[in-house]
Amino acid sequence: MWVILSLTSAVLLGFYDIFKKQTVVNNAIIPVLFYSTMISGLLFLPFVLLSHFNPGLFEGDFMQKLFIEPITARQHLLILGKTALILCSWMFSYSAMKHLPITVVGPVNQLRPAITVILMFFVFRESLTWLQGTGVVLAIISFYFMNRSGKLEGINFRSDKWVFMLLGSAVLVALSGVYDKFLLSKESISPSTIQAWYTIYDFLMMAVLFCFIWRPNRGKQPFEWRWGIVAMAVFVTVADVIYLTGLKQEAAVVVLIPLILYGVRLVVSFIYGIFGFHEQNIKSKIIPLLMVLAALVCLCLKS
Repeated sequence: MWVILSLTSAVLLGFYDIFKKQTVVNNAIIPVLFYSTMISGLLFLPFVLLSHFNPGLFEGDFMQKLFIEPITARQHLLILGKTALILCSWMFSYSAMKHLPITVVGPVNQLRPAITVILMFFVFRESLTWLQGTGVVLAIISFYFMNRSGKLEGINFRSDKWVFMLLGSAVLVALSGVYDKFLLSKESISPSTIQAWYTIYDFLMMAVLFCFIWRPNRGKQPFEWRWGIVAMAVFVTVADVIYLTGLKQEAAVVVLIPLILYGVRLVVSFIYGIFGFHEQNIKSKIIPLLMVLAALVCLCLKS
């Protein structure tokens, strides 16, 4: 059952990437993020309210996973810090997605596990297994091949600002992964509590940017409403809930779940880039794609 749940979550995340690409092309990024985070926040708000006013509703193993536990003011500030980190990552990622082919964005985005492993090594002094080391090397080599492929479309990885933004986003997401480990282990905050408050704070931060940054300059950055914004919010929220459900299954092989999520998500968005967006130079992108998938296998299996 956990395999089906993990595959479902991964496919939903793949379509989330597709809708993200569709909504940001020739569109203002801040209002896209504002409406998307507003919808996600509204989806989580009932769980926050019900957890506070009717905690008895969350009895049983599954419902308990959705309970939003009370946390201290300090822990709220810590989650606020995670939110700011992810928000910066999203601004970089959406800007890059707006200007780069999804068949380039997908493989670069899935270098995040390699960056996380490197950060874990330096921050938490975690030792690298031979498989993790192999995965990091494969990720670096795949980036070299991505650079060669990008040149066919006029994208130079050494000087293109959108590539730097994409890499910056990947680093920030990796840092967020390290931050999550701190919140989960050192602060003992449940995943559902982190996600719920993070989503709500994300919307509040985007509301500030929407009102004070975008609206005064909306003539220079026109926004067009697209229903893909709703799809983005729903797909990523449902994917996260399904992911937590799959993780809860007793038979779940925890090390394989990230592999399924990263790998299937990458393949879904890559295939749609070929047939949906009709992107070019696909043959030159196959090698780095396969190398990224091989790196994911090494990084997720670990030993």
